[in-house]
Amino acid sequence: MYVLTDEQIAFILNDIRRNGIELEELQLDLLDHICCVIETELTPEKNFEEVYRSILSRFYKRSLREIEEETQLLLTFKNYYTMKKIMIISGTFSAFTVLIGSLFKVMHWPGAALLFVMAIALFSFIFLPILSVIRIKEQTKTNDKIVIIAAAIFGSAISLAILFKVMHWPFATLLWTSALAILFFIFLPIYFFGGIRNPETKTNTIVSSILILTAGGLLFLITNLRGSHAFDEAISNADEQLIENYQLLSQYKPNDTLANQLINENATELCANIEALKDQLIKSVNEDVNELKESDVVLLKGHIIEPIQTQLFDKTGIATTGLKTIQLKVKAFEELANTKINWNAQQLKDLPLGYVLRNLNLLLLRIRIVQHTNH
Repeated sequence: MYVLTDEQIAFILNDIRRNGIELEELQLDLLDHICCVIETELTPEKNFEEVYRSILSRFYKRSLREIEEETQLLLTFKNYYTMKKIMIISGTFSAFTVLIGSLFKVMHWPGAALLFVMAIALFSFIFLPILSVIRIKEQTKTNDKIVIIAAAIFGSAISLAILFKVMHWPFATLLWTSALAILFFIFLPIYFFGGIRNPETKTNTIVSSILILTAGGLLFLITNLRGSHAFDEAISNADEQLIENYQLLSQYKPNDTLANQLINENATELCANIEALKDQLIKSVNEDVNELKESDVVLLKGHIIEPIQTQLFDKTGIATTGLKTIQLKVKAFEELANTKINWNAQQLKDLPLGYVLRNLNLLLLRIRIVQHTNH
């Protein structure tokens, strides 16, 4: 085995220092490891410096300085690898959960809301905070740390805003506008002016800033500052008008003829069945709320975001028997009144509760109209 001379050992030590290794203990540890490898592989026929350079390159990816940075990080940040593992697991899980939740949402399968909440919660409160902490520990400049913090806050806020929008929860618009404000007035100025001063990052900073500004502008373009209040109010007014028209027609006094009496009795019985079914559906979401009105249930988008297929069409569903009864009586009423209402219980499949109630209200109104026009 080749034995290094004192001059060669000194050369290695000085070169380690020139490569940015400042910690004395780390210098000696590296010197010991490198010397052991060189003495194993070096032969009299080989050039010392060539062998040394080839062996040294095995200790790093970009520069030898990485070893000291990693060492300092581990000394000051003992849970680095644990947090990194949690970050990767939470990020991967949240990404796949968002994709699966989107599929469930498109297919109107139950569980989409739960998947979205889990994914966004993991992403906003675990993945992004851990990622920002790790990146902050790696930075030395204050501006870079502020940029990372601003980016993490923006990512969490925009993710929560989207979740609140999808779930129709309050304060979604506030979260959305706050996230955009952080992007435009905190993150982008600090990132741009900090990066443009460095000649090495100037071009990349300008290009990245243009992309961020464009993406932020597109996000702002789809911002609905008025929220969904106007739409909800319009839907509520339409429902109220529908119910008022039904009630007005219900007060109509038909002529006391045999045909009219049969039509009136059938219409009254059928409307009673429909009202009973509506009460069942409203009570199914009224366990924790006292005296919840139908107009309130219709607007519970976040609470009843899932379709009620299981309630309506499963064998054990609360409305299965009621729908079958209504379907048969609608057909009998059509034959008696010699008309067509064009209603089918299958129209309610995969619809949220609000739309089911509106459909039933429309059926009530059609029945009263047929009852009225047959006198």
